[in-house]
Amino acid sequence: MFKRLLVAFLLVPLVELFLIIVLAHFVGWLVTIAITVGSSLLGAVLAHRSWRSWWGRVRDEWSQEGFPVHRLGEGAILITSMAFMITPGPLTGLIGILLTIPGIRERVSRLLVRWLSHRLLARFWP
Repeated sequence: MFKRLLVAFLLVPLVELFLIIVLAHFVGWLVTIAITVGSSLLGAVLAHRSWRSWWGRVRDEWSQEGFPVHRLGEGAILITSMAFMITPGPLTGLIGILLTIPGIRERVSRLLVRWLSHRLLARFWP
């Protein structure tokens, strides 16, 4: 696990730096900086709207049927998308923006819940 995290923390910044250099080569540094900052701002606005929408659905479902456990995966993905958008760079900005789109977020949430449930079942009930 430690090795995977180490590779991720080393690989992601290198990929981001490579993409920034390539993007700057084709469109210029000023446009590259504008794209990077713009994607972060757009992502922040989308994340705020998505969070409010998600929290509204959680409150509605909570008042009708109890705590909606199935919405926890979406909340975790929204928090992850916000972390991606805080990280400067075109790749993480794009991933963060994509994760704020409700359709994509719901599909990723289902995949995440399925993956976690299989891991937990394999670990505790061999």
